[in-house]
Parts: sequence; structure tokens; C-alpha cells
Amino acid sequence: GEEGGWGGGGCSSDSGQSDAWSDAAVSSDGEGFRGGARRGGGGRGGGGGREGGGGGRGGGGGKRSKQSKPSSRVDELAERWAVGSDGDGTFDEALVVDVYGRFLAGGRSGRGRSADLSRLELSGYLERYLWPHFDGESASWEHVMSIVVMLNAKFGEGVDGWAVLRAERARFDAFFGRALGLPSERAEMPWLERAEWVRFLVRAFGSLEEEMVRVQALKLASLPMWLTLSERDAASRLKAQPALSRPWKFVKKRRTKEAALPSGPPLSSQREESFLPSLLRQTVEALALADERARGAATEDGGGGVDDEAEGGGGGG
Repeated sequence: GEEGGWGGGGCSSDSGQSDAWSDAAVSSDGEGFRGGARRGGGGRGGGGGREGGGGGRGGGGGKRSKQSKPSSRVDELAERWAVGSDGDGTFDEALVVDVYGRFLAGGRSGRGRSADLSRLELSGYLERYLWPHFDGESASWEHVMSIVVMLNAKFGEGVDGWAVLRAERARFDAFFGRALGLPSERAEMPWLERAEWVRFLVRAFGSLEEEMVRVQALKLASLPMWLTLSERDAASRLKAQPALSRPWKFVKKRRTKEAALPSGPPLSSQREESFLPSLLRQTVEALALADERARGAATEDGGGGVDDEAEGGGGGG
């Protein structure tokens, strides 16, 4: 559809580092324990030994490996947000793109992504780097999507994500407009990224008590949506709600003027008219496609499915 595909693609990641570190630590500690027992005289706290005392349960010696747990890549990068937040010109949009691909992209899932997301949240990635340097015109797709993901993470932890954005009203308006267009800026949007985007929309429409959110969200659920109806359907609804007749005439008059512009209706007007209807249509299409795939998989796995069993008699039991 016009909002982009629903197919998926993967992205490389550094997930699994923590497991590797844990394995390394266990291996190191195990070797130290065995080495102490072997070299230090064994037993429950025995002394002596060539290289130290007392292996076993009570001993304290032996040659133990002192391997320390290395810092994560996110922890190393967090130093950049701290510097970048001072407004000293060190912001790098390419770094935002890289961080998104490594730690936040929709091709990743599971505990590795969750751990990276938690580290980014704790490092203040949204407050110190993404939001202070967001520009509605020049920000990359990854920059906008990163803000969406980080906001979802905050709300998921019970934190008011809007508080970070509240002081910059003009910037928020620009961000919200860019966020609405995320699917249309990509030929394909993986399922997990699409889910993050929808979660953001659900949160926005569930936060109408927030004035800056309400102003933007309710534009998408207003009278211009009726322009997508047939003349007959629109007339039927106006008959049931005559108080809307005058506003409806104004909407149609404005749209006629905008259609006559050389560039056509502005993007904001197009979204007021078709954003939610288009989203609902794509949702229905995606569900139908998922159902079709599920039926196909069941047919392949079950050799024809339930209908074939019924036709074949199915056997008693």
C-alpha cells in the first residue's frame, strides 16, 4: 500500500555479548578454582603449595584468573551522548543511524535487543542526544524511528515519555509529522518496526489529556475523513447529524481550493483525509495475508488440514 510494505528484513547486531561474557567469567573462575586446588595443596583449606595456599572450599590461594567483565558497546557510546548534550557540535547523524542498525532495528528481537534497549534508556540516549539534536527537516529516518522506539521503551517502564518532549512544542509538532510518515519513507518496514510504530500511535491516541499530543492526534480523526466516503454515505451521515452540515461545507470548499494548487493539497490535509482510513485498510489486508499464510502452513504440515480429515472419515475415538 501507499504507506509501505509489511515485509521484514534483518539487521546485524551485537546481541549475545552478555552471554559470552558470562561464559568467559565462569570458565575463568572455574580454572582458578581448579588451579588453586591443584597447585595449592588441596583439601578444605589446606595450606602450602608452590604458588599460594589453600585450594578447595575454604582456601584462599592459588593462581586465579582476574578477568574482568568488559564494558558493553552501548556503555562506550554513552560517552558520546554526554559530550553531545553540551551543544559543542559533536552530534553525528551517522552515529544515530549506526546505533539504530546495531541495537534498535526491527530485524532484532529477544533478550539481546531488550538488554541493549535498557542500556540506551539508562544512558539518557533520548534526552541527551536524540531529542536535543532532532531537526524535522534534516533528521534521518533512523533518527525519527529511534525516538519512537525510545519513547515506547519509556512508556513500557511506566515513565512519562512526553515529559522529555514537552518543552519544545514546535519540535514536537515537526517530530509527530515525521513519525506519521515513517512507513511511506521506506519501501519496506519489517514487522517489528511496524509494531513499534503502531504502539507509538496507540500511545498517542491514548494520551489525549496531553495538550500537544491531542492537537496533533485529533486532526487525524476529524471531519475531513468523510471525504473518503461516497456522496451517498456522506449525505446519510449528514442527515443523521445535521449540525455538521455547515462544517462539512467548509471542509469541501477548502479541499476544492487546495486541489487547485499547483502542488495539490498539502501533506497535512492529505493525512487529515486519509491517514486513519488507509491505516485501517492496511491492517485488514495484513490480517488477511497472515491468515492466508497460516492456512497454507497448516495445509503443508497437516497434509490437507481439518477438511480432509472430515472427508476421509477421521476414525472414531
